This record gives sequence, structure tokens and C-alpha cells, in this order.
Amino acid sequence: MRKIWILLLFPFSIIAQEIEFKYWVQFKDKGTYELSQFQANDLVSQRSIERRVKQGISFHPTDLPIFPSYINQVKKVVPNILGKSKWFNGLMLQSAQNVDSLLNFDFVVSVDTIGFDIVYAENKALKFVEETHYYGATQNQIEMLNGHILHEQNAKGKGLQIALFDSGFKNVDVIPAFQHLFDNNQILGTWDFVDQKTSVFNENYHGMSVLSVIAAKLKNEFIGTAPEASFWLFRTEDVHSENLIEEYYWTMAAEKADSLGVDIINSSLGYTDFDYVRNSHTYSDLDGKTTPITRAALWASRKGMIVCNSAGNSGDDSWYYISAPADADSILSVGAVDEYEVISNFSSRGPSFDGRIKPTVCAKGSQTALINSSGLLSNSNGTSFSSPVISGMTACLWQMHYQKSNMEIINAIIRSANYYQNPNPDYGYGIPNYAYANAVLLGKDNIDEVQLNISFNPSVSTIDATIYIGKETSFTYYIYDISGRIIETSSHNITYSEYHLESNFLNCGVYLLKVVAGENELCRRVEVIN
Repeated sequence: MRKIWILLLFPFSIIAQEIEFKYWVQFKDKGTYELSQFQANDLVSQRSIERRVKQGISFHPTDLPIFPSYINQVKKVVPNILGKSKWFNGLMLQSAQNVDSLLNFDFVVSVDTIGFDIVYAENKALKFVEETHYYGATQNQIEMLNGHILHEQNAKGKGLQIALFDSGFKNVDVIPAFQHLFDNNQILGTWDFVDQKTSVFNENYHGMSVLSVIAAKLKNEFIGTAPEASFWLFRTEDVHSENLIEEYYWTMAAEKADSLGVDIINSSLGYTDFDYVRNSHTYSDLDGKTTPITRAALWASRKGMIVCNSAGNSGDDSWYYISAPADADSILSVGAVDEYEVISNFSSRGPSFDGRIKPTVCAKGSQTALINSSGLLSNSNGTSFSSPVISGMTACLWQMHYQKSNMEIINAIIRSANYYQNPNPDYGYGIPNYAYANAVLLGKDNIDEVQLNISFNPSVSTIDATIYIGKETSFTYYIYDISGRIIETSSHNITYSEYHLESNFLNCGVYLLKVVAGENELCRRVEVIN
């Protein structure tokens, strides 16, 4: 029995990201060039002339150079010319979405696909940022959101201020993965609202791990979602007890963040039960307006900040639902999925008591890559860690559109999520696509944006793919074998936003799955193994 392995899904190996096709552009002639215009030594070297004379070989129109005007006009459309042949009178071009538009030139005879390269994540990441290098352990949690596309555009949170509300940030000041934050003055300030003091680096590791998801850097091993953002570190949680006062610490921190001009609050905290049982919340309290911390989150939003808050970790216990302040309207309440984009059992479910969609969105919260209490690269579970994934990527997005309001940013993120058309109590609106959110904010949300999510069934020889497209449209998929031969193709109209593709009974080998919608295309590598 064959198994399907989708190499995209393994974050700790060097894996294929996309296919870059190569094209040949064939010209119809050599323009106005004629042999009579040139001397022999204008065309070839003296040694070549002597060789031709010796063998009685005459000059031929193939010896004429490609007409320069043709090259120049092509370069304006597709600047990346990989090679040229005067004999064949054409150019070899790198993959480009608009390559077919070259057929509009009357001097172009044809544009043909002649090959492809598999672009690997390691090489791609090394190419786009010198200072951050290869993602390493964080690759899956960033690329799941198409966050790497924002990073490639140099959006890594610079200029944005993020306040972290947590239980402490122990050893952030000595762990090497955070050294760049101090070198570049990215830690703007700290305050412990529990003990009323400046130091937050001696109490509890949880906030340190949360910060690492956003900001840590270890060369070739780990990169956070927004490593260039600036941070305020506030302790609002007392791990030694659980009391309603912590919701008021949170409120004071939110007010402080507002006064400081903070853009984003990440709160990997949530409250339901208290040591003083009389203060405990019930599910009916999670109506978006009752608990103190929820009201504070609403005010934070009304002041123009974006609050990213963990949905909670009660999905597999008796509470089950989200915790406060995840029930607040106008914030991003974040659930957890695993590396295959499947909801985590522990992730708290919605809706809010008054029936609103919760969680808002989801990100990787099962085996999230982070820095542990020993200062080492590790993994851990919890919506505590899916929330900072979203916080960091939201900072990158807002950096690109800082003139937009907090709600415009939030709405674009929601619109980009893969269950936007059909939200549910497990995933909410689903997993955001930050590249598409960027398109929404650019006013280009009517483009046929393609997001290809691939899963696999290890018991059958099937390519099992979910194709998500940003609007109702038509698309075509192609399955290529490794020689570039199309072995299957089909066109479809999407009524809503998803299409499930299955291709059965494939032979062992490597295949390429390509989806084309309008001018957009996306490719993935698939390997079928016995």
C-alpha cells in the first residue's frame, strides 16, 4: 500500500516551497538586422573566423545577434532573463506571472514552458534576509500563515510597539536568543503590576517563551514572527494564586499601554475559575460585556490598539469554551492548530455566550517552536503560543499599512482566513493568509488569490489537496511528473471558497501540483512512496 508524503508539511527539514518554471520566448526574426550590415569580426572571434574559413563554412543569419529592441521590450515585462540564443533567436526567462503577456508583442512567436526548478525553503529564506537567515524550527508556524511573504517584503514589525501581558519574563535579559532586542533598544520598558516594581526578569518563564515566538532569533535555527518590533513587558499575572484582581492588573496594563502609544497587546492569559469561588465566571458571563478584563479589552480596542488574546486551553475539559477576555468583540481571539492545520484538542471552542464567532482565528499552538526555560530551542502546546504567532504577524501587516485603523487590519485578517465564508465554533474564521490580508488592504481583494493547503492520507496513493481561493472564480489545476509532462489537468468553478482535489492511483515518484486562478499560480511538490 502506497503512502503520500507532502514534503511541505515537515518543518524541520529542507523542504520544497514552490516550483519556478522556466520559459522560452521565441522571436519571429532578427528585426532589421541583415548579414550585409556586419563585418565577420563583429559577429565572432578571429579564431572562429579562421575555423570557418578552414572548413568552408559561410556565415548565416543565425550568426546575427538578437535584435536589441526585442530584448529591451521583453525585459520591461519580465526582467529576469536567464539566457539567450542567437541561433534559436530567443530568450530563456525565469518564472513570472505575466510571462504570457509577451504574446501581445508582434515579434514574439511563442512562449513555452521548458523546465522548472524546485525552490527550497532554506535557500529562499537565505536569499531574502541576510540578518535573519533560515527560519529553522519556526518555518511551519510562519509559512502556515504566508507570513514569510510579508518578511520577504521587509515587513518584520519594525516601528510597531507590542505590549506583552504575562506572568513574567525570566532570563530574557541573559538568554542569547534575545540579545538583539537589547542591542537594538527594542525593549522599551518593563513594569510588574503585581509587585509594583520595574524588574520582570526574575519571575516565571511563561512570558519569556511567549516573547520568543514573536521576537527571538538564533542564526539558522529560529526566527520569531516579528523580530524587529519593539516591546513593553508587563507582568499582570500572579502564578501563585488565581484571583479576580489579576483582571484589574490587566486593565491597568492596558491603560498604560494606551498612554505609551502601544499598537498591539499580546495577552496569553485567560480567566474562568478563581480561588475565591464566588468570583468565578460562568459561561453566561462570556457575553462580551460582563467580566472586567473583557470590558478592558473592549476599551483597548476602542482606543485604537489591536488585542490578540489566547482563546484558552479548555477544549478537552469540562469548561470547553473560550475564557475571558477572549469573548471581547473587536479583538483577535486565537485558537490553536497543529502543523497539519487541524484544530488542537485542547483549544477552547466558541461561540461566545451571545452567539458571536469565537475564536476569531487560529495559528499553530500544538508543538509551537519557542525558547524554553533553559534558554534552548524547544516546542510546547497551548493557545498561549498561537496568540503570539498572530500578534507578530499582525505587527508585520500593520507595518505595511500603518495608516489603516486597528479594525481595518483585523477585518482584513478575518477576510483572509480559510473559513471566512463558513466560520465554525472550532476554528472560528480559520487560519489567516497574511499575504491575502495585505492584498485586501491594498484594495486588490478582487484578485484571484490562491492558497493551496495540502494534506495527505497515509493509507492510499492519493494527492488530497484543499484549494482555497479568495473569491468566487474559476481555476485550473495541473499535475506534472518530474519530467514536466502534464499527467492530469482539470478546470473548475468555485461556488464558495474551497475545492477538494483527489488524484488516485499514482505511481511512485515526485509530482508537481500547480493551481492557476487568473494571473495567480501556486505549486507544491508531492512525493509518492511505496
